[in-house]
Amino acid sequence: MTATPATPTTPTTPAAQSPVETAVQTSAQTSAQTSAQAPALDTAYFRRWIAETNRLVRRDSARLTELDAVIGDGDHGANLVRGFGAVGAAVAEQRPTTPGALLTLAGTTLTNTVGGASGPLFGTALRRTGKALGDTGAPTAAELGAALGAGLKSVRKLGGAELGDATLVDALAPAVEALTEAAGAGRPLREALDEAVRAARTGADATEPLEARKGRASYLGERSIGHQDAGANSVALLMEALRTAVDAPETELAATEPAVADAPVERQAAKTRTGRVGVVLVSHSKAVAESVAALAGALLGSVDPAPLAVAGGTPDGGIGTSAELITAAALAVDEGQGVAVLCDMGSAVLTVKSLLGEEPSQLPDGARIVDAPFLEGAVAIMLTSAIGGDLDAVLAAAEDARGYRKR
Repeated sequence: MTATPATPTTPTTPAAQSPVETAVQTSAQTSAQTSAQAPALDTAYFRRWIAETNRLVRRDSARLTELDAVIGDGDHGANLVRGFGAVGAAVAEQRPTTPGALLTLAGTTLTNTVGGASGPLFGTALRRTGKALGDTGAPTAAELGAALGAGLKSVRKLGGAELGDATLVDALAPAVEALTEAAGAGRPLREALDEAVRAARTGADATEPLEARKGRASYLGERSIGHQDAGANSVALLMEALRTAVDAPETELAATEPAVADAPVERQAAKTRTGRVGVVLVSHSKAVAESVAALAGALLGSVDPAPLAVAGGTPDGGIGTSAELITAAALAVDEGQGVAVLCDMGSAVLTVKSLLGEEPSQLPDGARIVDAPFLEGAVAIMLTSAIGGDLDAVLAAAEDARGYRKR
C-alpha cells in the first residue's frame, strides 16, 4: 500500500481585510487619536487662561494705556493688570472646582477691584459667561461659544453699545460669532479659537476709523476718529489667552497677590435707624463725594439729614470706582425703605448697574440708581428722604432735578 505524502503545514494567517473593513478600522484609529489629543475645557484649562491673560495684559499694559490716554482716562492697562492680578489671587485662594464657578469668581473680582469702566464691563461679561456654563465640568467649544454669547449680551445691555460704536463690543461680538460658527461646523477646538482670535483682532483694528459713540471717548466726537479702542484691544488679548491656554503648561497662580486694593476699605459708620430712604453718593473722587454731601447737607438747614453714605474713589484713595465701597455704603444706609444711589458719571454708573444686575444683587432690596445731575440730584434726594418721602417720591424729586434748566 503506497503511503500518501503528507501535505506541508503552512502558518495560519489572518483573513485579508476588505477595503471597507480597512477603512472602518483606519477611521476608528484616527478618531481615537483625535479624541486623545482633543484638549479638555476643564477647570485646569481656565486656570491656565487666567495665567495667560495675566501674562498678556502685563506684556501689553503700556500699549493699552497709550491707546486709552489719547481718548480715555489713560488707566486702562494698569487697571487690567491690577484686576487680573486680583483674579489670579482669588482663584488661587478659593480654588473653584468648575469652569462656571471660576469665571463667576473672576467676573465678581474684576467688578470689585477695577476702578474704571473696564471693571464692570469685563466683570459682567465673565460673570454671565460663568453663570451660563453652570456646573458643567468641561464644556464643549459650542457650549463655550454660547456662554460667551450670554456674556456679550449682558455687556450690550449694561453699556448700551452695539457694533460700530468703537467699544469692546466691536471685538467681542465677531469673536463670539466666529467661535460659535466654527464649533457648530465641527471644527477642532484649536481652529475654532484661532478663528475667534482673528475676528477679535480684526474687530479691534476696525475701531480706528470709527467715531466713538459710547464711553469717555464719545466726549471727543469726531476727534475720536483715527484711534483704536483700548477695550477692544483688550478683548483681542483675552481671546489670544483663550487660544494659548490650550497648549500652555499648567501654572500655579500666586495666592500672595492681593485680591483687593492695598488699603483697607473704609466701612461706613452705623447710623441711627429712622425708617427713611437711604442715600448713597458715588463719585470717582472721595473728596468730591464728601464735598457734595457736605454742601447738600448744609443746604438742608435745620432739617434732620437723611441716612447718607458716600463711596468715593478706590479703597486705596485713588480716582475710580469701587464696587466694594458702594456695597458697604448701601448696606450702611439701608433702613428697609429702599436706597437711592446717585452717581457722577461713567464707570460709577456702570458699576452700580452691574451690582444691581447680579443674581442675587449685592445691593439691598429696593436699591435704585438715580438719574440726575450730581449736585442738584444730591440736594433733591437728600431733602425728599429727610422729610420722610418714600422711594418713589425720592426718585421723582431726582427726575425734577434732572429737568431743571439753567438758561
